[in-house]
Amino acid sequence: MYETKTFDDEIKKTQGMMDVMRSEMEASSEVLETLAKSDTIGDVDFDIENARIEDVLNQQKVMESNIADMIIGLEDVTNSFGDEFKSMQELSVGESLVGFFSKQKAKSMHNDRIRSTSLAGNLQDLLAKSNTIVQVLQQQKSVLEERYKTSEASLRKVIERRQKSTESLKSTQTRIEEINPALLDLENQMAASTNQAKRTKLEGERSVLATEYNQMQAKEQELLAGSQTLERYTSMFQTFVDSLNNQIAAQSTLINKLNIDTEQRVVLYKSLEDSLKTAAQQDVAHSINTLGSKVDTAAEETMAGIGAAAQSHIGDLLELHEKNMVSSQEIQRRKKLADDAFARRFSTVLEQHQASKYVSN
Repeated sequence: MYETKTFDDEIKKTQGMMDVMRSEMEASSEVLETLAKSDTIGDVDFDIENARIEDVLNQQKVMESNIADMIIGLEDVTNSFGDEFKSMQELSVGESLVGFFSKQKAKSMHNDRIRSTSLAGNLQDLLAKSNTIVQVLQQQKSVLEERYKTSEASLRKVIERRQKSTESLKSTQTRIEEINPALLDLENQMAASTNQAKRTKLEGERSVLATEYNQMQAKEQELLAGSQTLERYTSMFQTFVDSLNNQIAAQSTLINKLNIDTEQRVVLYKSLEDSLKTAAQQDVAHSINTLGSKVDTAAEETMAGIGAAAQSHIGDLLELHEKNMVSSQEIQRRKKLADDAFARRFSTVLEQHQASKYVSN
């Protein structure tokens, strides 16, 4: 089970990791923006940029796995609160001692304890941790969205430059293909001509054409090198932009699950706490064991337990919980969608956590 301090430490570590990632993303974005605005390709160390982008990708995976594990940890903590509900159901040591002399007095003490006990403290602590994680994720998501917007625009400009470079290269190569036979034709005419004046004219034309040919060849090599460089830039920064988009999607998945879990816990805790304090019997507390990963059926079991054991209170209880139960059904539907999305994206983390093999980096 996660302790509060563990959550605090993990959140701080995640925030530090995000700060490093933002710095590296900003550096790569600046290179991309400079390339997009410049008329020349410039001098960029591909090894450095590739290493920086690769580092961002690796840190992204570690960060998301850590947060996903914290979210699973929140459910573990929620499950551990089931013991508190169970203790509310049972007589305390003092109540049991009193029960030796007066069962009625012991029952009265037990009921008074239930009425005076509040689970709000545990719930508030749990929700506070969840909200802190959401705030961290939302802040990171805002940074990612802004960075993605500017980087995607820069990447489009780089792609346009490469397209223009490719078109210019094709045009140059076409001209070279046109000059080649023209040069051969002039050389054949010169070889066949016996007229000095005509030969001199042909030599002049050949010289001009040969000069253009040499220029076109030099331009072809320059354009070819530039196009290949731009292709490498495009591929490298496409990976960078794709990673930003993937991070945004991951942040959205995590935020959505946390928000849905928070809504569900508030409704279910309130329903269970009220039920424990108003129902004549306390069997309803057993349903809390389904909280967390098995929370889908907790509300139904809660109401079923109340209905079976306290017929005299059923009308009041149904009226008390009707609004919460309708809300709970909608939350259950949304939670299933959120859980499915979470499981698809973080299946490895779930498997590692369930196998108790997860090691936070």
